[in-house]
Amino acid sequence: MLKEKDACILIPTYNRPEDLERLLKSIILQKEHPAKLIILDQSKNEKTKNIVQIYLKKNKFINYKHYKIPSKNNALNDALIKIKNKFKIIILIDDDAELIQGFIKEVLKEFNSNPKIMGVGAVDINDYNKFYFKEYKSLKFKLLGFILGFFLLPHKDNHKFKILGPYGNTSTPKIEKDIRDCQWISGFVMCYRDKVFDNYKIPERIGYDVSEDIDLGYHVYTKYGSGSLVIPKRIRAYHHYSDIERYPDKKRIFVNHEDHFNFYYRYFYNLSGTLKLIWELFWINILNIFRVIIKPKKENFLKIKYLWQALYYCIKYRKKIKNGKGRMFLNEDLSMKNKF
Repeated sequence: MLKEKDACILIPTYNRPEDLERLLKSIILQKEHPAKLIILDQSKNEKTKNIVQIYLKKNKFINYKHYKIPSKNNALNDALIKIKNKFKIIILIDDDAELIQGFIKEVLKEFNSNPKIMGVGAVDINDYNKFYFKEYKSLKFKLLGFILGFFLLPHKDNHKFKILGPYGNTSTPKIEKDIRDCQWISGFVMCYRDKVFDNYKIPERIGYDVSEDIDLGYHVYTKYGSGSLVIPKRIRAYHHYSDIERYPDKKRIFVNHEDHFNFYYRYFYNLSGTLKLIWELFWINILNIFRVIIKPKKENFLKIKYLWQALYYCIKYRKKIKNGKGRMFLNEDLSMKNKF
C-alpha cells in the first residue's frame, strides 16, 4: 500500500518566483506531504532562491538545487537519477501549477487501486471552467475536429488523449468522466511510478520544450499498453499558464518543430510514421498559407516565414536531432543565434 513516504515531488522552475511560491503554498497546505520535494531552479537571479529559503527553514521535506544552464529536462533527469529506487511515486509539477486540497491523497489512492496503472494525470480546473461546453458539442466544432483529425493534427476530442502521429494528438478540455485509456497525459502535473524511468531519459535540450509530456507518456503507453495511463476526474489542479519566460514566435516555432522531429525519430521512424510526418507537414503548410490568405497580417506572414525556416533547420540538422542533439539555434542564454 503506497503512502506519503513513497512519494517525491520534482518542480523545475525558471524565473517565476511568484508562481513557484503559490505552488509551494498549495503543497504545504496539503494534509498529506510527500517524503521529499525538490525544487530544480534554473533562474538567472536570486529571487527564487530567496523565496525558497523561507520555506526550507520551516519544511524539512523541501530541498533546493540550482542549475547554471537553464534546461528543464536536464534538471529533471539529474534529479531522477539521484532519487532512483528511493521513492515509488514521482510527481512532476510545472511551477505555474497549483494543487487543491487532497491532491496527493487522491493520487496515491489511484495508484493503489490498480497495479497496472503506471501514470496518473490531472484535470486542469482553469481549462475546465473557461471552456464553453455547448460550443464544444456544436456541429461547427465537431466538423473542425474531424478535419484536423483527418489531417492528423492536434485537436480537441471527446475524452480522448491519443497520439495520432509525430505532430498530432488529441486532448479533452472539459473532463467529466474518468479517462482510462490515455496515450499521454498533460505535462503541468504528471504522476508516475518510479519504474517507468528505468532505461528512460527525458530528451535533454536547453530551455523549455513542448513535447516532454507526450514523449514520456507515449513511452509509458508503448511499453505498458492500454490502461497504463489514466486521468481520473477527481484528481484536479490549476494550471495558471504563466506568461513569464514564454518564447516569442520565432523561437517558439523552432522549438516546436525540432521537438516534434525528435519525437518522430524516437517513436515513428518507420515507413508508416514517415508517411504520417509528410502528411502532417503538408497540411500544416497548407493551413498556414490559408491563414495568410484569409488574414493577410504581418504577423501571419512572419509566422509562415518562421515555419519554413524551422523546417529547413530540422531537415539540415536532422542527423543531430535524431541523435538527441538539439537547440543548435540557441545560445546558452537562450537567445537565438544570429545565423538563424
